[in-house]
Amino acid sequence: MKIHNLKVNGIREPLGYSFEYLTFSWEISAVRLPQDAIFTVEVAHDELFENILLKKTTTNSFNNLTVKSDFLKPRTRYYWRVSVEEIKSESFFETGKLSEPWLAHWISYQEEAIPCVRFYKNLSLPNKKVRSARLYALGLGLYEVALDNHKIGHEYLSPGYHSYDLIQQYQTYDVTNLLQAESELSFLVGNGWYRGRFVFEGGFENIYGDKQKLIAELHIDYEDGSHGIITSDNTWNVESSLIQENSIYDGEVIDYSADIKVLKLVELNDSQELLEERIDPSVVLLEEFKPRIFYDKANQLILDFGQEISGWLCGEIPAGKEKVTFQFSELLQDGVFYRDNLRTAKQEFKVLNTKQTVEVRPHFTYFGFRYVKVTGLSLMEAEKFSAKVLQSEMDDTFEFDSSHEKLNQLLQNIKWSQKDNFVSIPTDCPQRDERMGWTGDITVFSNTASYNMETRAFLEHYLKNLRLEQKQLDGKVPFFAPYPKISPFEGINPFLTGTASAVWGDAITVLPITLYKHYHDKGILQANVEAMVAWVDSIYKEDEAKGSKRLWHFGMQLGDWLALDTKIPGCVMGATDSVLIASVYYYLSAKNTAEALKILNDDRADFYYQLSSEIKQAMIDSYFYCNELIDKPATLQSEVEQIRQGMMQAFVGVSIDTHTRTQTGLAMLLRYGIYPNEKAKNILTTLLAEEMEKNDGFLTTGFAGTPELPHALLENNLADKAFELLFKEAAPSWLFEVNMGAMTTWERWDSILPNGKISGTDMNSLNHYAYGAVEDFVIEKILGFNLPNVRDEQAIYHIQPYYTDYLSWVNGKLKTPNGYIELSWEKEKSSILIEIEVPTRTTVEFIKLNGETIILNEGKNIIVEVES
Repeated sequence: MKIHNLKVNGIREPLGYSFEYLTFSWEISAVRLPQDAIFTVEVAHDELFENILLKKTTTNSFNNLTVKSDFLKPRTRYYWRVSVEEIKSESFFETGKLSEPWLAHWISYQEEAIPCVRFYKNLSLPNKKVRSARLYALGLGLYEVALDNHKIGHEYLSPGYHSYDLIQQYQTYDVTNLLQAESELSFLVGNGWYRGRFVFEGGFENIYGDKQKLIAELHIDYEDGSHGIITSDNTWNVESSLIQENSIYDGEVIDYSADIKVLKLVELNDSQELLEERIDPSVVLLEEFKPRIFYDKANQLILDFGQEISGWLCGEIPAGKEKVTFQFSELLQDGVFYRDNLRTAKQEFKVLNTKQTVEVRPHFTYFGFRYVKVTGLSLMEAEKFSAKVLQSEMDDTFEFDSSHEKLNQLLQNIKWSQKDNFVSIPTDCPQRDERMGWTGDITVFSNTASYNMETRAFLEHYLKNLRLEQKQLDGKVPFFAPYPKISPFEGINPFLTGTASAVWGDAITVLPITLYKHYHDKGILQANVEAMVAWVDSIYKEDEAKGSKRLWHFGMQLGDWLALDTKIPGCVMGATDSVLIASVYYYLSAKNTAEALKILNDDRADFYYQLSSEIKQAMIDSYFYCNELIDKPATLQSEVEQIRQGMMQAFVGVSIDTHTRTQTGLAMLLRYGIYPNEKAKNILTTLLAEEMEKNDGFLTTGFAGTPELPHALLENNLADKAFELLFKEAAPSWLFEVNMGAMTTWERWDSILPNGKISGTDMNSLNHYAYGAVEDFVIEKILGFNLPNVRDEQAIYHIQPYYTDYLSWVNGKLKTPNGYIELSWEKEKSSILIEIEVPTRTTVEFIKLNGETIILNEGKNIIVEVES
């Protein structure tokens, strides 16, 4: 037996992290460990565990234990271990400064702002042996830290993107083995999100600050028991750098002939109150790609990396090059390098005036790309470059293979869009002038994301930003987090001034319950439950003020974003009644909040269960007459619809024929059981079948409806239509994208037209993960994996595969804390052979074709089904 992958709050060996709570988690590899095996978690000050501070036991089948963190002290390493029977495994975590006052000062420079500066301090240390040394630091915008020109740490784009006006997360570095008696500590600080051009529609500068600044404390413990501190103050130096330009959107320019100018350092009186330890995973380099090199039809030198990635280029540039330029793009058009869909983002990396051969890479930007146009290098010189993938560090947790290569490619594409957009925060796209933390995208994708990777720490970091922004908005939630505060002006985009609508704002209730479903981590749920309550309460208060209808019939709603069912060119809003969509999410958020409170033994759960019940009944009363769905309900006279029609008149110049009998409306009502009785359910099912037939089996859904549609079809005896939908290969469909050569998932169903032309450039990304939410249909229906109920205290997985003639075999592996659940099924004539590997301490309830449930034992299980 082995206990491994020990984590605290989802991070391995977290150094200088914030610990609002402590969730210890581990994985095991074992054979036949009892379900009620007792795990002991101990926390100590010392590696020998002679001074034990905490000792707890658990029989938790999910292999985690959450405790309070009120015993933690500043700048302290704690050792922890978990044991069962005679098996032990050890790890550590270390606190940052916590509430300890900062002795350091913020430092900056007096001159006019420039794109990049270098702060440095020459160190002269006592001739004593160093026992431990920690550097606590934060540079704003983005920074890299070095000792004697050697980069410290393995992460990039520090400190990542967060709500700098509400929290400033510093990093901790272990420099024990790097310090010399005489050395130079330096920080290269660029623009980043903090002061560089950011936010769509051309961008804004100096959103969070007008100049780079730094705060740093180096704490050194010597073997003789003495302690030394070096702090950022007016004894430091600052100068310009070779980096002449840097921007998240536009890229970076390095000029090796640039004069390095000494700047006047200033010590700032800026507040330190927002400084806090980090909670986010590191952004790291994970993979490397070598290019295929060719000249396009315009005779331009192109590097093709064969995969759309987020990251940058690394390579060698010879001496004597006056100007080398790399431009990044997603696609070719008519065999020519193309980037008009980037809008105002330049996505360039320039290197000027090399005096000697140099290894180059960007520092304070990243690119979303597959293709790179190179000027200034020969083909042989360009061959020395490779692409590096940047991503927040997370474990992969799911594998899939099948007899259908295009389905396999689709799931690869979905995972790549997740990787490419999980850089510090979950972004909408990694390439154009946006790259923002849109709430709606992650609402619909979080379940799939958490199957693919262990998203616990990554999404909790995002949720923390969301909670902080929500507090500024009296319980409301913004359309994206972080939420840049742009001073209002005439014509400002309403997304920059308004609070989120349904689906988008509901991220605050969907993400916590989704994370709990996957990880059963009560720490995350406790951290977010008040924000969940505040969001539902904010809707409830408006509901009460507007007649207590228990419908979300007020304010601006985006509805079924980017749906195809209006048939209106350029229309971004779907034809489904937006009050219906919003009210479904009002219901879901109330129910999710009730579930969270119930899990946490909070008496308020009853109120939110009752509220969800009232919302459901109000929807039934509003949308059904007897058992029939009302296609043109009274909600179409609501404030929501008036606002929406006004927006469409302004943007497109036409009205939308809004109704409920759409694929999205029907799928959502069926998926969440919002109908008066079984007869009404059957009528809805018939209507949904008709809507599918009316569109030749193709979808017409957008962001809200797409994740629900295949599930709703299959769960309501329309499995043939669900599989027909998934495996369609003409537009609009998932496999059409695969046929068109996609390596990621698209923002629009028609991002590329059948003739290979891009459909438009205003809002058209080839790397959006939202429609990749269909992967959870593959996992939960085709493989049949269904996670334990959120109320389960034991790891009880329900497996019910659905078989289709589109596939002759499938294999899937899902990582659990007790090992992988592995499943394969293979069809041969009328029989199906199913093999399921069940890890220890895990119960699998397998539902057969005849509806019978059988309990599977640990180890390999073989089942033979016969199709009728």
